[in-house]
Amino acid sequence: MDALKQMVAKIEAISRVQDKEKNKPNEIVEGRDLSENSVTKSNSLARSYYRFNLVEKRVMETLISQLNPISKDTFQLQKLELKAVDYAKTFRVSEKNAYEQIESAVSGLMGRVFSIAHPKGREEFTLMSNAQYLAGEGRITCSFNSYLNKHLVGLRGKLTPYTKYPLQITSNFKSSYTWRIYELLVSWAQDPKYTDGILAGWCTIEVDELRNMLGVPKSYQWNDFQRQVLDVAKSELKEHANIEVEIERFKTGKKITELKFIFAEIS
Repeated sequence: MDALKQMVAKIEAISRVQDKEKNKPNEIVEGRDLSENSVTKSNSLARSYYRFNLVEKRVMETLISQLNPISKDTFQLQKLELKAVDYAKTFRVSEKNAYEQIESAVSGLMGRVFSIAHPKGREEFTLMSNAQYLAGEGRITCSFNSYLNKHLVGLRGKLTPYTKYPLQITSNFKSSYTWRIYELLVSWAQDPKYTDGILAGWCTIEVDELRNMLGVPKSYQWNDFQRQVLDVAKSELKEHANIEVEIERFKTGKKITELKFIFAEIS
């Protein structure tokens, strides 16, 4: 981990003046492989509070990856679909399982409540305004909640800090917690011009805040949280995303109350 700490020390020394502008998202190319898409959303949405299982998370982000995030055309949010055959190819599951999985995801996509923290409190919303599974056609059709317009389209780096990552990197994750932690790290990463182009950075977050962002069950004690969330995420991020993560613990009395994530891509 010495190399990781040296990288972060270098970033800290260089980036005293924060530059929040990021590279503009690529235009969405119609007809290409879904696995070649990128997921782009506002940092606020990336850091929102919700809990999806892995299938629901896959479906949500695959749908988002079909949007053109730099366009101001909100109509595109009203005409989304995902075919089982495309889902199967992207996440390397059998077509039979793909049909079952995308059908099962519809209720979760409609029923879960998201929450974004503001200085005056939290704002709650649902992801979809409508969604349906067309059994005879093996596809989902849906419309995103119009509230999400500002979080998914018309994004500009200086006006709306956003999170962007390749869908392909996440396709091998087996835990939705890993996926959520990955996008949180991306949202907190330093500008790549300060890191030799690699994903790297650090962040400190309260344990309770992180649990809320990930939707971790209240029944999870620290050992459960460590073993089933943090340890799994560290392992999967290293194996599937080539990201080394070090987590430092901070206590208030005997209770672990804050975590510092130090992370960087490795060769």
